[in-house]
Amino acid sequence: MDEALHDLIADSENRKRMVSRRNMNVPTGKAGELVAELERRLILGYYKPGENLSFKMLADTFGVSRQPVSSAVGHLRASGYVEVLPQVGCRVVRPSREEVGDFFRMHARIEAVAVELAVERKTAREAEQLAAITPPSTTALDTISGRAEYIDYVDAFHEKIWSMAKAPMLEGQFRGMRNLASFYLWQGISSLALPAAEKLNAQRSRIAERIVAGDKESASRLMHEHVLAKPDLVLV
Repeated sequence: MDEALHDLIADSENRKRMVSRRNMNVPTGKAGELVAELERRLILGYYKPGENLSFKMLADTFGVSRQPVSSAVGHLRASGYVEVLPQVGCRVVRPSREEVGDFFRMHARIEAVAVELAVERKTAREAEQLAAITPPSTTALDTISGRAEYIDYVDAFHEKIWSMAKAPMLEGQFRGMRNLASFYLWQGISSLALPAAEKLNAQRSRIAERIVAGDKESASRLMHEHVLAKPDLVLV
């Protein structure tokens, strides 16, 4: 076999393994689809903190049987979004300020390590792609569509860093923390204040600059500070 073709096939197989590892904790089939949609709605604020969600209501809403609803709720419970209520269904969690602070302390350290790995393992092309990720307009953050666009930008920024880190097993274990972070933050606010959004955007820009420059220590420190400060900056 031609050596170039062999390398191409090997690279393709490696990417498949990386995708598999990233999704190692995600249910498959109908339950997986339901998890993705419910998680999206929880993050965007369709369901409010403390709101009860019955299995029947969820089954009727999404046109599925109780079994995938039960599986999806079990996954969301394990991920920290809901608590199960016997004979009712589930309830959207309402974490305390202390619980949110504890979560972001852990999350900050994990994202800082991802930055260190990204600096060590990045390619020139990946650095260009990271630098090209820019925030959307911050004028519509009081709307569902505006929040969705902003969260997509934040996800793209962090996902690129994890892609550069080339640690799919770790990403598979920790990727849910980023969604949970958005969920915790948006639970406490109806919209992200413009000054806070602009400050967070500027921080991401500086982190990207330090990663591109190969400054591992500075980039990691800035990411740690960025994630750790989010609750105090946003949940005022």
